[in-house]
Amino acid sequence: MVEVKKVEYMGWENCYKISNGKIEAIVTTDVGPRIIHFAFEGGKNVFCVVEDQAGKVGGDEWRIYGGTRLWHSPEAMPRTYFPDNHKIDFEIVENGIVLKQPMETTTFLQKTIELKFHPTEAEAYVTYKIKNNGLFEVKFAIWALSVMAPGGVEVMPIPKIDTGLLPSYPLVMWPYTKLNDHRVLWGEDFIILKQDKNCKPAFKIGYPNLDGWVCYLNDGSLFIKQYKHIDGAEYPDFGCSYETYTTDFMLEMETLSPLYTVAPGEEISHLEVWQLKKVDATIESEEDVKNLILPLIKK
Repeated sequence: MVEVKKVEYMGWENCYKISNGKIEAIVTTDVGPRIIHFAFEGGKNVFCVVEDQAGKVGGDEWRIYGGTRLWHSPEAMPRTYFPDNHKIDFEIVENGIVLKQPMETTTFLQKTIELKFHPTEAEAYVTYKIKNNGLFEVKFAIWALSVMAPGGVEVMPIPKIDTGLLPSYPLVMWPYTKLNDHRVLWGEDFIILKQDKNCKPAFKIGYPNLDGWVCYLNDGSLFIKQYKHIDGAEYPDFGCSYETYTTDFMLEMETLSPLYTVAPGEEISHLEVWQLKKVDATIESEEDVKNLILPLIKK
């Protein structure tokens, strides 16, 4: 049975906790839309919350806050960075909650996050929606970003496509990305990225994740994100349906929808399925992934 109740969380007074006895999430309606907490029932948050921003509201500057947020891609300043610092509308629904941000006054786009729990399993369904309330069509992709707590290890599957003499997939880098970064292990079947609290230089890569899953293991909790990569669709950033970014205080897991040309009054959506598993081990190699992680991925 899924329960939704009002709570205070880290200084935000108007939050709602969703739980089913196995997992819990907390959303805030004082800012957002944001899913600020996700954990096993009574357990440690798998997301990062920036302490000196917790509980803050109002103002014109964009704040990362932490948790899971909704953006539109491709990234651009100032378009992407419309501040989500004010109260949002919400509706408690069966097995969850719907969070709706007022229309962005600069882009005329309106963001909605719908969070629903499985009644009995450690599984959540997150539907991201963006509506074009403007007078003209706009081309963009939905961009769902989860800011993970420091100290964990991320696993990304490498696409396996037999294209003969032709290239199989792009690996996309940003100007500050260093291929020899000590935090990344370039494997045959997986890319393994460690979050290092003592390493501030940013690292970011992206690629078309054909398998549609990624995971992050931290302090015994394995957070699994699944989504659908749509073959043949146009994706942002040279074809990325998945991107990841890390610095000293967090690691971001970022899924993207295809690029859509959205007509006035039209809304697009993007679905992620979240799971939590308990894994009492560490990931140091591809063999660890094959032995510990792959059996837990729901196909």
